Amino acid sequence: MSANVDVNPIIDAVPGRTVPGAIAGLGAGLAALGLVGLGYGFAVAGPAWTWGAFVVALVYTLAIAQGGVMFSVIQTATWGRWGRPFKRISETFFFVMPLAYLALLVFLVAGGLGIYSWNPGTILESGPVSLAPHSPEAITSKPYWLTTNFFMGRMVLGFGWLIVLDFFYIRASIGPDLLLAKQRLGDKAPGWWSFFIGGQTDVQKATEAGLRIQSILAPFIAISYAAVFTLMAMDLLMSLAPIWYSNMFPAWISVSSFWLSVAFLAWVTMLFRDWLHLGDVVKHNNTHDLGKMMMAGSMFWAYTTFSQILPIWYTNMPEETDYLMVRMYLPQWSWFAKLVVITCFLGPFTTLLSRGIKKMRWPLFAVATLILCGIFFERSLLVMPQIHMGDDFPMTNFLLCSVPMWLGAVGVILTVVSQFLARVPAVVVSDPNLQPHPWDVHVTSLDVQHH
Repeated sequence: MSANVDVNPIIDAVPGRTVPGAIAGLGAGLAALGLVGLGYGFAVAGPAWTWGAFVVALVYTLAIAQGGVMFSVIQTATWGRWGRPFKRISETFFFVMPLAYLALLVFLVAGGLGIYSWNPGTILESGPVSLAPHSPEAITSKPYWLTTNFFMGRMVLGFGWLIVLDFFYIRASIGPDLLLAKQRLGDKAPGWWSFFIGGQTDVQKATEAGLRIQSILAPFIAISYAAVFTLMAMDLLMSLAPIWYSNMFPAWISVSSFWLSVAFLAWVTMLFRDWLHLGDVVKHNNTHDLGKMMMAGSMFWAYTTFSQILPIWYTNMPEETDYLMVRMYLPQWSWFAKLVVITCFLGPFTTLLSRGIKKMRWPLFAVATLILCGIFFERSLLVMPQIHMGDDFPMTNFLLCSVPMWLGAVGVILTVVSQFLARVPAVVVSDPNLQPHPWDVHVTSLDVQHH
């Protein structure tokens, strides 16, 4: 029978806990590097490339922030126990959402829409693209859909709605934990915990109410995630090439965004394991399950990628094939496409076939790092060929603008997550599903030999 988790050491570790200097320095350093890349971009690379790099970092950040909430939602909706040790860490990703939302507003109002060729005021050298139907029989829709105000409105309202749902969900999850911790710590508990606790005083009632609210909100958040990230995929990414379209593209982006967040969850958990003393909670079987989810994400990414390419190839329609030909056949981008396949599928998939690697801390950390890089490369491949239409790959701009801005986004996320985890219990201490099920029995070869 699996032993129950003792949550008292987790609670007792909170007072006075600070972020280790190495982690704080890494987060601050990467964030500063992002500002340097932004400055270089506007000063040297030009506004078009800079806003393109900005939107890559933006969709990357939104994916991690909302994906963390979705990991928690999945655990709630499925009554999952294996992922409960990761639930609090994943929920802290939510606190990046307000910053990502602010970055989205800056992008929308400060000139970011200039990189879209459907925008009459585009800053691209190629100029605006006509959205008129290709024949009189075609439905006139894109000229109405791709208008500046409508574009901005649905992005602002969509992500605003997600943030509201997420907040009430996260509050329902964190509140009972902070109440339990406050009753144990007494005066050592921070005063701001009351914002999440509210007026509740009974831990059992607070826990039951919190689980009930999470269960009610979970399906609404899941549906809203699918809807909002579908819009994000179509608007922020696919409309960069307004004539091209793919029916599977929104689902591909939505699922790979969640996969990215799972990889980041594994990355920060392995990084924070010693600092947060997670060794007694995050066990080999938990990391093994998380590794299997990462492997499944890699397989699904490859499946949906091929499922888009195949019908585009055999239908051979110019409005569909040119998007792929630019990225897969032009020499300045084809090598980059191969790099995406290696880092998003071949590398993670073949490595995670190993059962042992999924249970080992630093090898799993390395695979998660590879996935984090791979999704950045993939998002860059989606965006940058629509921004830079020259005969060369602008390596200098990529290394001095795109990469620093991406690393800056990672630094901001790392800083926010670590600062919040330093001030709250790092595990869902009041959640009954953190404890093993009474019927949960693990039999090993040692057990068999002993008996």
